[in-house]
Amino acid sequence: MKANFTQRQTRLFACRESINTDSKINANQQQSSIKKDKIVKGASILAIGGLITKFLGALYRIPLTSLLGVEGLSIYQTVFPIYCILLTFSSTGVPTAIAKLISSGFGEKIVLKRALSFFVPLGFLGSLLMIFFSLPIARLQGNVLATPAYITLAPSVVAVSFISCLRGYFQGRMNMLPTALSQIIEQVIKLTVGLALCFFIKASPIILGSLACLAVTISEIIALLYLFIAYKKASPPQISTFILPFKRLIGTLLPIIISTLLLPISRAFDSFTIVNVLKTYTPHAKALYGIYTGSVESVSGVPVAICYGIAVAVLPSISRSIANKDILNVKDNLKKSFSLTLFSSTFLGLILFTFAPIITKILFSKLSPYHSFVTAKLISISFFSVIGLSLLQTLNSCLIALGKPFAPCLFLSFGLIAKFILQLYLLKIPSINIFGGVYSDIVCYFVAVFLDLLYIITVLKFKREKSK
Repeated sequence: MKANFTQRQTRLFACRESINTDSKINANQQQSSIKKDKIVKGASILAIGGLITKFLGALYRIPLTSLLGVEGLSIYQTVFPIYCILLTFSSTGVPTAIAKLISSGFGEKIVLKRALSFFVPLGFLGSLLMIFFSLPIARLQGNVLATPAYITLAPSVVAVSFISCLRGYFQGRMNMLPTALSQIIEQVIKLTVGLALCFFIKASPIILGSLACLAVTISEIIALLYLFIAYKKASPPQISTFILPFKRLIGTLLPIIISTLLLPISRAFDSFTIVNVLKTYTPHAKALYGIYTGSVESVSGVPVAICYGIAVAVLPSISRSIANKDILNVKDNLKKSFSLTLFSSTFLGLILFTFAPIITKILFSKLSPYHSFVTAKLISISFFSVIGLSLLQTLNSCLIALGKPFAPCLFLSFGLIAKFILQLYLLKIPSINIFGGVYSDIVCYFVAVFLDLLYIITVLKFKREKSK
C-alpha cells in the first residue's frame, strides 16, 4: 500500500509539473503574440500616418510646382540637403535612441529630460548657423538666390529638436499615435499655409521659395504644440530604479546620429555635384536636379514612409526582448519585420514601376514634355530604390535594437563610397545624365542591405550559441 501511495504521489507531482510547464509555454506564447500584435499595430498606425503624410506632400507638389515655377522649386529644394544635415545633429535619430533607452528599462522621464537638455541647445545652435552662413552655403551650391530661403527655414531646426525628443518618448512607450498625428499636422499646416502664402503674395521666385520654407517652419511649431499637449495628457511615466548616466545617453545617441547623418550628407553631396556636373553639357541642370530631389523623391518617398512604420515599431519590441534575454522572440520579430518590409516595399514599388507615366501626368501636369518623360522614367526606376531603402531602414533599426548601433554606420559608409564613385562617373556621361543619381543610390542601398543582413545572421548565431 505504501508503494502504491508513493507511486500515486509521483504521478500527481508529474501531472502538476506538466500543467505548470504547459501554462508557462502558453503564457510565453501569449506574451509573444501580444508583442507581435503591438508591432503590427504600431507599424499600421505609422504606415497610415506616413501614407496620409506623403499623400499630402505629393498633393502639395502639384500646385506648389505651378506657383513656384522651375526656378522657385529649385530654390526651395536647394536648402533642404544642408537643412537635413543640421537636423541630423540636433534631432534626427533622437526618437530612435530615446525609444531604445526607454524600452531597455531606463526611466522615461529622466531619458526625456536629459535628451531635451542636450538637443534643444544643439538645435538652437543649428538655427543660428543656418542664418549666419546662409549666403556662403548658397554660393557654394551655385544658387545664391536660395539665401533668404535658408533664413526663413532656420527656426524650424530648434522646433524639430523638441519634436524629436517627444516622439522618441512616445515610441519608447510603444505609443505610435502621437508620432503619426504630429506628422499629419506638419503636412496639413505646410500645405495650407504654404499654398496660401504663395498664391496670395505675387512675388519673384526668390520670395516665393522663401515663403514656402517659412510654411515649413510654421508647420513644425504647430506640430510641437500638439505633442506638448499630448505629453501633458499622457499617463504618468513608469518609475525605474535604473539610473541613466549621461555617457550612456551620448553613447547610444552618437552612433545613431552618425548613421542618420550619412544619407543627408549624401543628399548634400548631390546638391553640389549634380547641378555643377550636369550644367557642363545641358541647360536643364537645375530643373533636372529639382525634378529628381523634389518631384520624384516626394513620390518614391510614399512607400518608403509607409514601410518606415515597421522599422519604428520593431525597435522597442526587440530591445525589450534583448533585455529579457528572449532570443527566440528576437528572432521571430526580426523575421516578421523583414518579411513585412520586403512584401510591402515590393508591392508598393511595383505600383510606381507600372503606373509611373500616369502618376506623372496626374501629379505634374505642368511639366514640359521633356521634363515629364524624365520624371516618369525616374519614378519607374525608383522601384529598386524603394525596396532597398525600405529594407535598409528596417535592418538598421534591428541592429540598433540588438545593441549594434555602429554597424549601420559602417555598412552604409561602404554603400556611400560605392555611390560617390559611381555617381561621379555616370553623371559625366550625357546619355545617362540625371539617371546617374538614381542608379548610384540603388547600388548604395543594396550594398548596405547585404552587409546588414550578413551581420545580423552572424549576431543571432552568436547569441543563440551563447544562450545554450
